[in-house]
Amino acid sequence: MKIKLNLSPEYREKEVVINAAQKDDEVQQILDSLKDVEEKFNHLNGYLGETVYSLALKDILFFETNDRNVYAHTTTNAFLIHYRLYELEENLPDNFLRVSKSSILNIDEILSLSRSVTGNLVQFRDSYKQIYVSRRFLKELKERLKQRSFKHEK
Repeated sequence: MKIKLNLSPEYREKEVVINAAQKDDEVQQILDSLKDVEEKFNHLNGYLGETVYSLALKDILFFETNDRNVYAHTTTNAFLIHYRLYELEENLPDNFLRVSKSSILNIDEILSLSRSVTGNLVQFRDSYKQIYVSRRFLKELKERLKQRSFKHEK
């Protein structure tokens, strides 16, 4: 079996391609392993007090640090999670983007991005919640928002 890795800043999304003569046990084992990896970060455990909730990633607006804790914000609540921001950044799917030292947001849930005197502000769909985007991350966010609009138009 040959394993090949291609890296380029042109790639916006991770893609795994398996070339094989037939679907045998080894190919099925590889597929199963890839599905496990993909599902690993489909849901996260979030805590409100002593209660544990299973949070679907698609329902999370953004992750934010506050007092050395990381919170996953949904439209209705902020759940404590037991991951560091850098761990999330490494493992979250491509629709999540770091936008400041203390936050990662779900690009698919953005309603608007506006500039104000105090900074660049992101507002989310179906929520009053909003976060600021650091100038350092603004260019990448704008590029990703442009790509998102092209995907939705097709």
